[in-house]
Amino acid sequence: MKAIEFTNVSFRYEDDSPFVIDKLNFSVEEGEFVAVLGHNGSGKSTLARLSNGLLIPDAGTVSVFGVPLTDKTLFDARKNVGVVFQNPDNQTVATIVEDDVAFGAENVGLPREEIGKRIDFALRAVGMQDYRNATVARLSGGQKQRIAIAGVLALKPRAVILDESTAMLDPRGRREIVDVVTRLNKEEGITVVLITHFMEEALLADRAVVMNRGEIVMQGAPAEIFERQEELVTYNLALPRIGVICNRLRAAGMPVENTLDAEKLAEEIARCV
Repeated sequence: MKAIEFTNVSFRYEDDSPFVIDKLNFSVEEGEFVAVLGHNGSGKSTLARLSNGLLIPDAGTVSVFGVPLTDKTLFDARKNVGVVFQNPDNQTVATIVEDDVAFGAENVGLPREEIGKRIDFALRAVGMQDYRNATVARLSGGQKQRIAIAGVLALKPRAVILDESTAMLDPRGRREIVDVVTRLNKEEGITVVLITHFMEEALLADRAVVMNRGEIVMQGAPAEIFERQEELVTYNLALPRIGVICNRLRAAGMPVENTLDAEKLAEEIARCV
């Protein structure tokens, strides 16, 4: 089943402005991990907001788990597809971690006993069970973002969209969040759409999608996408760091093969020495 499906979707923010998304056809299979790449203004965040009805398309249809988005289906769609945004501070609604995680579950009217179970599940899922009674404001950026993800998971969505959710974090924080969502995808079967401009993060996805001016211009396995270096440059995207290292080693006279795997690169270097 398709978790999210766009059929000829177009959207613009003002009636006389250009379309940010233009006749887009896009889908994500249930259980899939998809990375969406693109420069600023390519339409990535608009795609995220259209995916669970935070924005309504001007034309075309968005379906969530086979159900077209309408006024009558928005509530279920937003329970099934949770969105985690860029700045965790903008998503904080309570001072204590467990209260913050419980907020969404409380708002959909779940019984208190069930909310407690959801808090336990969500905090364990993101590795923050020891911080249940901590003050949110005292957490690191990566920890706050994990709490934001836990708040979404407490609704037990079938899909999670991370809209530039690692952009404000340091490398360690980014790694923590990507590890969390990778585990949720592999162990819990949650569909993941990771919207990012960090190319290294896309390497862990099943499929990478490149957007430009509201359209999908490239898609496929991450390794296949990153082999098309010249095309990536035309869309203002760069290779992952390991790809850059391979290119520089070859330019310096070391005949290493292209690889996106650090262990294989180490083997290549050892072979050439």
